[in-house]
Amino acid sequence: MAYQTQTYRSRPIRASLPGQVTLGTFAAAFFSFALVSDWAYVQTTVLMWRDFASWMLFAGLVCGGVAVVLWLIGLAVYRQRQAWGQALMSAAILALALINSLVHAGDGWSAIMPLGLGLSLVTVVLIVVTGTLRRFASQPTYPA
Repeated sequence: MAYQTQTYRSRPIRASLPGQVTLGTFAAAFFSFALVSDWAYVQTTVLMWRDFASWMLFAGLVCGGVAVVLWLIGLAVYRQRQAWGQALMSAAILALALINSLVHAGDGWSAIMPLGLGLSLVTVVLIVVTGTLRRFASQPTYPA
């Protein structure tokens, strides 16, 4: 009596350039800390928190921008099929963060409430959704 062993197929790993994933993760952390800083400003009205949020948004945009450049270079070099849904979500995150940064350039309370806090929240929710999609896309597929 022979028994069968089940094997699984994993999806092909998409090659990335060194630093691309790290910079993307840093950008997500900076955008999340911008939300925390916005919330702290709403609770305390101390201008330091508004400045922190602006700095976090700037740092997140720089890290995200460099990660996009590395992604484009990797796309040209490796010529593999990319996950365009995740790429579009990441572009939407960077666009929202840029708009949020422009909103934060305003003065005082009107720079944060309600639009700045809302944009920060939507940005972080999109980051969580994109991370979840990436997680599910990298899991191996098992035969039925």
